[in-house]
Amino acid sequence: MGYSAEVVKKVREDFENKRTDAVRLAESHRDEVSLKCPAILEIDKALSMTGLAIYKASLAGTNGLEERIEAIKKENLELNLAKRQLLKTAGYPEDYLDVKYSCDKCNDVGYNGVNMCSCMKKALVNEAYNHSGLGKVLKHQTFKNFDLSYYEDENDRTQMQSILEKAKKYVSDFGKPEKDSNLLFIGTTGLGKTHITTAIAKGVIDKSFDVVYDSAQNIVRAFEMERFEKDERAGVETQRYFDCDLLILDDLGTEFRNSFTQSCIYNLLNTRINAGKSMIISTNIDSTSKLLEMYDDRITSRLVGSFRPFKFVGKDVRLAKMKNGAKK
Repeated sequence: MGYSAEVVKKVREDFENKRTDAVRLAESHRDEVSLKCPAILEIDKALSMTGLAIYKASLAGTNGLEERIEAIKKENLELNLAKRQLLKTAGYPEDYLDVKYSCDKCNDVGYNGVNMCSCMKKALVNEAYNHSGLGKVLKHQTFKNFDLSYYEDENDRTQMQSILEKAKKYVSDFGKPEKDSNLLFIGTTGLGKTHITTAIAKGVIDKSFDVVYDSAQNIVRAFEMERFEKDERAGVETQRYFDCDLLILDDLGTEFRNSFTQSCIYNLLNTRINAGKSMIISTNIDSTSKLLEMYDDRITSRLVGSFRPFKFVGKDVRLAKMKNGAKK
């Protein structure tokens, strides 16, 4: 469980860069202001001695310590007020020399003590969206905007309502020991398979799991490049298919099929099933029997024995949406 190492590394690097950039910008402002207002630098030097002043005050004993600390605070307040007034007089904003972090809760560290800041949680989710292969689609195809009204036939609408509810449950149960690990979405184009898989991917990512989405063609091509072209980048990509918490394999049946590609698909399915890792396979083939005829016995046994099939029904929703948009 958890976001991939690549996602975590990228977010941490982004936070380090944001923090570094904020400090550098403040330093450049300081250099600029020092030429116009040397007195401000003298004030900053005095303020930088605050820690030492408090230390000396504590060495003098506890008697009267509180009064001495209050005096230091008062002096600091007066110095800060004087600095801000000098900046204002010179035509700068009063906070021009402050380090401006993008998050004032954690100062772009990503943590408040030992607790992860909300800004880092959001950054991890957004980076996981990008890393999944679905990108911006995740923000537009959700369970909430899956419109059942496009399924005009009552039986079709009932069927799709059932699929929608089971997809939601799949997300809510994801990560639990007793759950449906693997789903097989069957149906012709434009019936909502991509929308439902995207909504599932978003829900699973939001629960801090690593999701990878790719087409059967791209997956097979990555294995080909790794095997025959010795492409190291392809090797990194193929490893993602094995390691992620949820693999969404789209358009099964569109890839070029030969002994090598079938071996790749079987190895991927078999390895993930044996490891207990979840998969969703989507195909535009309109029946399970037709799909099974296209593959050898090893693959069909995995599809039949380890995947729960869902038949998508209705008329082409994409076409209906385009017509509806044209009327408007």
